[in-house]
Amino acid sequence: MSVGRTNFEVQTCRDGRWAMQEVFADEDEARTQAKKLLGNKACEGVRILRNWMRGDGQITETEIFRETRVVSTEGAVHVSSIETAPPPCESLDDYFGPASRDAVNRLLRAYLEKATLTPTELMYSYKELRRLQEKDTLVPSAVDRVAQLQCRAAGSDPRLRAREIFKSIDEMSARARRVEALALPPIKARLSEVMGRLPSLDPSEDPGYLVRATLARDLLGLRNWVSKLERLCALAAADSDPAALAVLDDVISDLLGSSVVQDVLGDQPGLGAAIIAMLDLADGAMAPARGQVGEAASILNRLFAERKLPAARATLIDRAHRQIRSSNPLVRDQPAKEVEAFRLLVGRLVSPPGFVHGPESAEALTWRQTRMVEQGGGAGRRAALEATFRAMPDRATGLVYLCAMAETEYGAEQAEAVQELLDLVVRARGMPELCDRTLPPKERLARATRAHAAVLASAFPEPLRRRVADAIDTMLEQYLLREQIIDKLDNPASTLRDRAVRLVQFCAAGVLPEGRALGHARHRVLDLLRQPHFDAHFIDGCADAAQAQRMLRDFHQLLVKGGFK
Repeated sequence: MSVGRTNFEVQTCRDGRWAMQEVFADEDEARTQAKKLLGNKACEGVRILRNWMRGDGQITETEIFRETRVVSTEGAVHVSSIETAPPPCESLDDYFGPASRDAVNRLLRAYLEKATLTPTELMYSYKELRRLQEKDTLVPSAVDRVAQLQCRAAGSDPRLRAREIFKSIDEMSARARRVEALALPPIKARLSEVMGRLPSLDPSEDPGYLVRATLARDLLGLRNWVSKLERLCALAAADSDPAALAVLDDVISDLLGSSVVQDVLGDQPGLGAAIIAMLDLADGAMAPARGQVGEAASILNRLFAERKLPAARATLIDRAHRQIRSSNPLVRDQPAKEVEAFRLLVGRLVSPPGFVHGPESAEALTWRQTRMVEQGGGAGRRAALEATFRAMPDRATGLVYLCAMAETEYGAEQAEAVQELLDLVVRARGMPELCDRTLPPKERLARATRAHAAVLASAFPEPLRRRVADAIDTMLEQYLLREQIIDKLDNPASTLRDRAVRLVQFCAAGVLPEGRALGHARHRVLDLLRQPHFDAHFIDGCADAAQAQRMLRDFHQLLVKGGFK
């Protein structure tokens, strides 16, 4: 057996699952590490696998050591279950990026809550990193989970990926240890005030790393979530430097993965109401908060309204989506009110142009609906798609929903059901079945036009997009004729100027898409424009020559806006 073809993998056990801890080239070193791990009373077991690479490249595993025991789990902190992981990090800096920090926030949620730490404080502090590494088998379990998820789709070896992650964690720890020795300046009124002084402390280190380490050190002195929120919000409100705000935005984003969000939202009657309040906060439109977190919540709400925290806003919206997808009831102890709570969520997430927060909102609502239908599996997912479509205000909004779902994995899986629902839209018998009948005519036209635009911009195949769009255009044209909308605008009893202005304003209002319906309206305008001496008739009755010229100039600008070249 040649040197380099054998290694010894030390694994630890938690909840009956084995996760790799470290790999050694020497058996004695592996056994020494195993004994060290068994010195931790919380360790359920350790084993050593001897891995030998055969000449054909296959690896043979042999267990050469195992020791397990029953341990008390009272007060133990475990890794949270996650279903998705970010793509593998290609450099050490990637581990500090938003996707990686979000994964840390979710995986180590219980530990971070118990220690009152944000991922930034954890990753930029050597002491906190070391404390985590010494805590039971949290790090090996978290690494194992991430490696399994990342390698599942690629079909690669999760053990190799786990070794890469462990190596990066060691590099991260060494980097934090070097910076730990620096006398980083205290942050007073503004973060930007200290940023210019940091490069001179260690010219070899990235200034961006140093500023985050400085902020992490500042926050470590605050031992509760509310204090951290108040500190970060005060710094963000006081600073106008884009670089400083970007750093603060990242850390506030970390913080909003914690339980402090519940303090910010205050008491809510149920999860559905809390989700709506969360979305309101992300838009800077949350109702005034009360209690000890009230002032910080107001500042945070204002910062969102001013669009100063894009990363934190994205985190809050993602958290809302995950709560919608969860199995937790929308209303506590009142199953009969689930449907109404779901409708309120639909009303909050669907705006006139479409879904406020994109296809993710549509998919989240559909996953929530899977918990409200009787069927399970594929049949349940199909039923949930159909039920969510019918929960929309009308078929036009339902079409916008289908267009959003076409961009999701759920929609791709249920392509046949989506096709059938699209056929239902096409079969609508005119505008009364396409749009809510209680809407005024102008809003009906605008809603159908938005659905038309959504389908043309959708991921559906071109023939399908064109078929659905043509069907909507036909309904719009029929509606114009049946309701005599053009005739009412072009009232012969009115002056030529009023008739022309009303018709062109209608064409320019955006309530009709390019097509037959709009062409019908434009044709009536052209009939007026072709009348002999149109300009003279248009300014008839205006004695002021300068005013008459302004009227004609304004009308010609309106013609351009209405699509008349």
